[in-house]
Amino acid sequence: MIRTPAAPIVVVADSPLAAARIEALLRHEKTAHVLIASPGEIASVAEEHAPCIVILSMSAPAVTRALERLASVPRMPPVIVLASAPLEAWTARARRSGVRAVLRHDAGAEELAAAVAATHAGLLALHPDAVLGASTPVTASPAAAAVTLTAREIEVLEMMAEGMSNRAIARHLKISSHTVKFHVASVLTKLGVRSRTEAVTAGIRHGVISL
Repeated sequence: MIRTPAAPIVVVADSPLAAARIEALLRHEKTAHVLIASPGEIASVAEEHAPCIVILSMSAPAVTRALERLASVPRMPPVIVLASAPLEAWTARARRSGVRAVLRHDAGAEELAAAVAATHAGLLALHPDAVLGASTPVTASPAAAAVTLTAREIEVLEMMAEGMSNRAIARHLKISSHTVKFHVASVLTKLGVRSRTEAVTAGIRHGVISL
C-alpha cells in the first residue's frame, strides 16, 4: 500500500515559545514537516508550501487577521485553531475562512495529531467546548458522533441555511451545479432528512452549524 505523503504544517503563534511547543508536539509524527512562520509571512509561506495545513495558536483578533491574509492564497489551506475559548473560535465566518479544526490551546500531542489527520482527510475535528461551550471535557463531540459531514458539506449546509440556491452556491464555491446537487443529496442522507429546511434544522440541532 502506498502511503500519501503528509502535507507540510505551517505553525503561526503569538509567541516563539508557543510555536516551539506546537513544533515539539508534532515531532511525534515522524513524517510531519513543520514550518514556523510569523503572522506577517503566513500567506507567502502557505502559498509556497501548498498544499499545506496551517495551525494558528493566537488571540482571537490575531486569528481573524491571519485568516484575512490567508484569503489571498490561491489555494486556501485548511486551518487548525488552538484557542482558549473554542466556542468563540468555531464561527460561521471562521469556517468560511478555512477553519477545519478547533482545539483548546493546551491540546496534547495525540489531540493535535488526530486533528491534523482529520484535516488532511477533509474532515472536521472539534473539541467538545467548540460545540457545547462545556467547562469540562467529554469523550467525544455530540456533533461529531451524530454526523460525519465533510468540510465541503458543512459549507454547503451553511449556505443552505442562508437560503442560497444551488446555482448561487455553485457560483460562490466555483463548482458546478451538478456537484452542488451531489453535496446537497449527501447532506440530506447523512442527516437522515428529506428537505433542505429539515437539513438546516438538524445541522443546528447537532451543533454542526449556527445562525
